[in-house]
Amino acid sequence: MEFGRRFAGQVCVVTGAARGIGESIVRRLAQEGGKVAALDVSERRLTPTVEALRAEGLDVRGFACDVGSREQVRATMAAVQAQFDAAVAVLVNNAVWARFGPLATLDEETVDRTLAVGLKGLMWTLQAALPQMQQRGGGAIVNLSSTSALHPTTEAIVYAAMKAGVLGLTRAAAVELSPHRIRVNAILPGMVGTPASKAQYDPATLADREAGMPLGRFGDPQDIAAAVAFLASADGAYVQGAQLFVDGGWTVGVV
Repeated sequence: MEFGRRFAGQVCVVTGAARGIGESIVRRLAQEGGKVAALDVSERRLTPTVEALRAEGLDVRGFACDVGSREQVRATMAAVQAQFDAAVAVLVNNAVWARFGPLATLDEETVDRTLAVGLKGLMWTLQAALPQMQQRGGGAIVNLSSTSALHPTTEAIVYAAMKAGVLGLTRAAAVELSPHRIRVNAILPGMVGTPASKAQYDPATLADREAGMPLGRFGDPQDIAAAVAFLASADGAYVQGAQLFVDGGWTVGVV
């Protein structure tokens, strides 16, 4: 499939980039001309992903970074600007860490790590990207939330709370950063058919859920990447503080 060049010459940062939705976002932004910094906590997973994308002729560079660490994020954002010799124009916050289970069995480590990566990590990346975006006169930020933020399933209490926090952060950042010509929006994916998401369910439950989707299928990572590309590009120039559902119509049928 041929794409436009909406990100030609722009430095784009994607977190949680080694696989799944993150990898698809990296590929889409790079296919549209972006110079993409792929960030992931796992250098082992990230390296072959970056090598494969570069083999396709895409301008992608990998950076090992734990977004839960403010200092690592600061150092990585500085390294991105130095390597590409340009300020960050687009930031996509996709990194997540999640464990599911009943409220009664929650432990402090699970809660802390979930919030550190999925919520505090967004604060650190926004904070580190801000001066670079100000330097270039604006930018675009897309945060990945989830339909679970508003329509949670059982045993997802920490995940749902974290993703709801992403929505609040997005709206607050949109208000604060508008004077700097920085747009901040959120995407709420529904069920996306990655191996990690499918592993949460037994085969029968998975089949029932897919059959019950209004569009008759689970989402594909490319569906999310396409929505990210719209919000991050000039095509979304007048979209600010939005919450875009990309869920195949699932939330339409939620009672």
